[in-house]
Amino acid sequence: MPYGTPEESGVRTYSARAVSKEQIGDYRLTITCRAETDNMMAPEVEALFQKFLDTLSTSPDFTVTAQRTKEYAEDVTPTA
Repeated sequence: MPYGTPEESGVRTYSARAVSKEQIGDYRLTITCRAETDNMMAPEVEALFQKFLDTLSTSPDFTVTAQRTKEYAEDVTPTA
């Protein structure tokens, strides 16, 4: 099957994860969150998420990680 050219679909996901440095019994507390809005492509989304991440990162009680993902799509056509 021939594949088309990958094109950015406009779907972006921003997510953050904070893991407690303190344990509850044998385990650490993990908190995850995902940013959502009707227009994830707006440049303000990245700036606001960065502010949120910077705020979380100042806590001495959690280790914070984050990521942004982009979705790509390509059309697939049947072989003639």
